[in-house]
Amino acid sequence: MGRLSTCRITILFAAMLCSSKSLFASDQSAWLEMASQTQDQQPHWASMLGVASTGLTQGFRYHYTTQYFGNGSQVRNFGSNKGLELILSENFQIQVGVPAYIEKDTPKSASSGWGDEAVLGKYRFFSENEENGNYVVSGSLGLSLPTGSPGFTSRSTIYTPILAAGKGWGTRQREIAVQSLVSFSIPDHNVSGTGIPVTWNTGLQARIFRHFWPEFEVNYTRWKHGPYDGKSQLLMTYGVVFDYRIMEREKISLGLGYQEPKGTSPTALGREWISMMKIAF
Repeated sequence: MGRLSTCRITILFAAMLCSSKSLFASDQSAWLEMASQTQDQQPHWASMLGVASTGLTQGFRYHYTTQYFGNGSQVRNFGSNKGLELILSENFQIQVGVPAYIEKDTPKSASSGWGDEAVLGKYRFFSENEENGNYVVSGSLGLSLPTGSPGFTSRSTIYTPILAAGKGWGTRQREIAVQSLVSFSIPDHNVSGTGIPVTWNTGLQARIFRHFWPEFEVNYTRWKHGPYDGKSQLLMTYGVVFDYRIMEREKISLGLGYQEPKGTSPTALGREWISMMKIAF
């Protein structure tokens, strides 16, 4: 994809935001009511640490991670390109990421800088809440723009289509749920330098207490082209999310998890601690 295509996609995201009657309605309460009603048409699962929500979400999300590699290097990521999530209509949501600030330490050097900007649009195809089927199916298109600092940017615009689905069993008070996503990331140029990762994420979570959601996630990535061509990696994440409603519609989620490679030789990803905070409204 060329620069012209990049501009068109960027303009499309901007147009969807600006044309949304819900977000810019003179009656803000009507927009919030719309968001609440459409979220009540899907399961009420807690946010997960690594697996993106398959349903529509609204709020502000922030991650902090520390990743460790076998050669002694460490990478600290402030933000992880999470950010503002807004429901614009009954079945559509956008996410405007806050560029991550990254600190990288190796045995011989240290560097830091800003990562690339990321935006995402999500459309929910089908969903039912816990009382009527407890499932959701959605599709997303992510866009990463090469706005980062030297050494921390991909130098390419990257398009990431995502297909996602989730299924739960139980009630809003006690349930277990599985969410799964398949995605691949395509750079508009420099494929030999960036590669095309094909990723499958699946997470299992359970609400065993009123506010606690233990979880287990599996992340499998296989690379085509680029420096990791033909290589793959399996990661497993163990974590827990604390989910608590603080006002009538506002809710806070706090999560902590540990991720490690399993069964495959480490390539691009290492052991990692993940922490998450989200304010939903």
